[in-house]
Amino acid sequence: MSSSLTSSVKADRQALYLADYGRSVLFVLIAAALVFLAATARIKPLHAAIGITILSFVDLIGIDSRYLSKENFVTEEDLMAPFAANAADIQIKQDTSYYRVFDQTDPQTARSSYHHNSVTGYHPAKLSLYDDLLQKQLFGGNMNMFNMLNTKYFIVQNPQNGQPVAQTNPGALGAAWFVKTIRYVNSADEEMAALTDLNPKDTVLIDKREQPKVSVTPQYDSAATIQLVFNRNDVIQYNSNASTNQFAVFSEIYYPRGWKAYIDGKETEIVKVDYALRGLPLPAGKHVIDFKFVPESFLLGDKIGLVFGIISFLLLFVCLWLLWKDYRSNNSGTGGYTGT
Repeated sequence: MSSSLTSSVKADRQALYLADYGRSVLFVLIAAALVFLAATARIKPLHAAIGITILSFVDLIGIDSRYLSKENFVTEEDLMAPFAANAADIQIKQDTSYYRVFDQTDPQTARSSYHHNSVTGYHPAKLSLYDDLLQKQLFGGNMNMFNMLNTKYFIVQNPQNGQPVAQTNPGALGAAWFVKTIRYVNSADEEMAALTDLNPKDTVLIDKREQPKVSVTPQYDSAATIQLVFNRNDVIQYNSNASTNQFAVFSEIYYPRGWKAYIDGKETEIVKVDYALRGLPLPAGKHVIDFKFVPESFLLGDKIGLVFGIISFLLLFVCLWLLWKDYRSNNSGTGGYTGT
């Protein structure tokens, strides 16, 4: 069965390749003929250029129509129908605070991500850290992990009428919180296993390899507060206030390739906690905490683009100046009057 399937796939690929190969050869021959005719003065170069332009247009239309044709066209209403807001969505949207949503009625699709910050995300390709958390904890029903991810609402099916309805989760821990104790583990596997019975509200798990980043030992302060000020995707800000040293856990995914943390404007290292989240040690007092997404690759690409943009404008300026100089040279002394 496997051998037959492989042979069929190979035959299909070969037929597809040969069909396009013959088509490509035909277009190349026609284009070459037009160039030859123009080079031998049998047709005007303008006519050859027009012919090649038409040939390119026909080629593009032929390829594009394989992927987008009248059979593929759908109206806007049909396109947006799967994302129509239901009663649960409308109910949840009345809450304007920052939270996440888990749609139990359809957890494998991105429908809820169209309306909310969804726990399952909007794309099937996820960070491996987060995918591990989904597969090994969340999809197994670990409620503490949902709380840790600030899952304030669940969309469930109403048993009476079968329609989706929103249920509030009072255990959601919010955007950030202070923990009472730190529990160190020896490896990522041990960290994942420990999540099963973890109470994330009081205890944070940290791999021992991250321990050098922890500069303070938390001391419980019942009056300590930490609050989200705003979340603008690539810039997030919090305010904190505590009379003793604290360790804060942030319900955001740990991603060192771009995210940087600042306490009162001073950069500090982000600690990987609870397998996939971010943590920061905070000294006593009032602080402003900022997370900013500034990937080095983007900054480098931006600088390279700026340099080449400046070079391009300089070259354009030089070319225009040379053309102007050549024009002045060719026309100097030709417009004057000479008497007899």
